[in-house]
Amino acid sequence: MEGSNGVTTLANEFKTWPMLHGIVDKKGDDQFVTLLGVWFKTASSFSPFNWFEPPRWMELRAQTAVVGCHLVEPREACFIASMGTIENMTQWSRHSGTAMQYFKPEVGTVGGRIEITQLAPLVAELPTVTAKLHQVYWSPYADQRRSGTVARIRESATIEFSSADGKPLDEWIDLLAATGDLVSMSTLSPCGLMSIRMYLPPTPEMFPEDHPLRDQRHEVEIYTVRVVRPKPEEEAHETWQMVLTPDDLDFAQLLPKWMEVHERFASARGMILGLRYVTGGYVETQVVTAVAAAESFHRALESPPPIPPDEFASLRKGLLEDVPPKFKSWLAARIVRNEPTLKQRLTDLATRPGEFMKHLVPNPEAWAKAAGDARNALAHLGASGDHDRNHLYALVRVTDAVVILNLLFELGIPTARLEQALSSHRQLSHAASLGREHFPAAPATDAG
Repeated sequence: MEGSNGVTTLANEFKTWPMLHGIVDKKGDDQFVTLLGVWFKTASSFSPFNWFEPPRWMELRAQTAVVGCHLVEPREACFIASMGTIENMTQWSRHSGTAMQYFKPEVGTVGGRIEITQLAPLVAELPTVTAKLHQVYWSPYADQRRSGTVARIRESATIEFSSADGKPLDEWIDLLAATGDLVSMSTLSPCGLMSIRMYLPPTPEMFPEDHPLRDQRHEVEIYTVRVVRPKPEEEAHETWQMVLTPDDLDFAQLLPKWMEVHERFASARGMILGLRYVTGGYVETQVVTAVAAAESFHRALESPPPIPPDEFASLRKGLLEDVPPKFKSWLAARIVRNEPTLKQRLTDLATRPGEFMKHLVPNPEAWAKAAGDARNALAHLGASGDHDRNHLYALVRVTDAVVILNLLFELGIPTARLEQALSSHRQLSHAASLGREHFPAAPATDAG
């Protein structure tokens, strides 16, 4: 196709590559780089006479860049460890070696002291890897400005996963991303991965016996497209506004349990966090997502069917035998599953974490009916039915809170802590106020 200025464009000539090798100049040193998930964006050629000549210049995009090695294939099981930093994890860890003291030696003067204590990492054992939550410290340093001198120290939490056996890159990234989801769930806000590093096994055969790098792992930097773009310079999330920290459940128990919940309730967890990772949008979309998350969560519980399987099979057989032949296929398609209705699933979720849930959903039946009706109207009729936007917004916030509290309940968080979070956390307490306003308790009936 002829373009402007005599440029010839060849469409569909370049598509994707699973992996590309290259070399990059990093601070004056040439380093190997592996690009994964590469796709073509633009290219140009300066030869107007030979259309089959390779392009002289080409712009590519990649899902992941591995700086420091050439992989043999994208899922090469060569990395023995990974390390990452996550937004808000330093405060979330509740594991600080920094202490500050303030005092006034004399009237009119000020004084103070900052002390650093090197702490042992928090450790958790997973089925195939060991997790360590480190506190990393920088020595005190001073910024010299024209306005004066500012002296400071720096502390940062880092999560490390390690294994005796090598694993592919994507498995390590999944572990780091799941930890980021844990911090996001704890803060009820998007928390992105700020840095990712992988480690290759030591290669002592490449160094003399007294060389300091002989027994050290080889560090590889990872740059990848992330769901949440980190904003490391913004203020940290307030610890008292976190619904979950290692103070509530010991890190050695919390991380393995979270990995189980993360996998078991993957769809529900993804949709609930997705409401925070992709902010804004239409309230109708949020209603469908929140109710779908609640339904998915309840399905993952694998509760017993409402009718014993043998009785259901007998009942279905009898119904199909009694119905006229022309209606058999219609009826058979409608009595396939022996499972609770959506309203029954929602009602169960509104009560299972504990009695305190009445502060969030005073009338579970009314909320379940409204949520189911709104979801069905939006998904099947393309309209919100009788629900105005304020009511839809309340449905989103209450349903979101119901799923969050059920996820925390599955983690084994004490009921008293869940009740405290419901009353003190801004998002959850706001949802509770909406629940009381839109789904108030049913009036008591006169027994006489």
